[in-house]
Amino acid sequence: MSDSRVLVVDDDKIILNMIKSGLEEAGYEVIAKSNGFDALVSLEEDKPDLIIADIMMPRLTGLDLLRAIKNNEATSKIPLIFISAMDQAKSVQEGLDLGAVDYITKPFKISEIVGKAKHYAAISK
Repeated sequence: MSDSRVLVVDDDKIILNMIKSGLEEAGYEVIAKSNGFDALVSLEEDKPDLIIADIMMPRLTGLDLLRAIKNNEATSKIPLIFISAMDQAKSVQEGLDLGAVDYITKPFKISEIVGKAKHYAAISK
């Protein structure tokens, strides 16, 4: 059982619930948000050890979310993994350049997400 808290952000409710369920089955406490604005609001209160976020979301993209996280001293050290469709290679590279620690392409295997969560959540503690 993990004592790590993971914030998952995706505007696709099916994907959000799939990731949430998989991480909870692996023992993680999961905070699920369907948009970047709600994720930003919850960061200081929920204090996640890891963030997994979609790149393409309306209004506040995953890249915008990452910029806001990195510009806030209280949240700048939280590792962020992007989830992206394969046709977003430029966005993935931009995210890595901004400080994302990794990315997972859609479609994904939940075992890949759990494995990366285990690795990066442990590093952040």
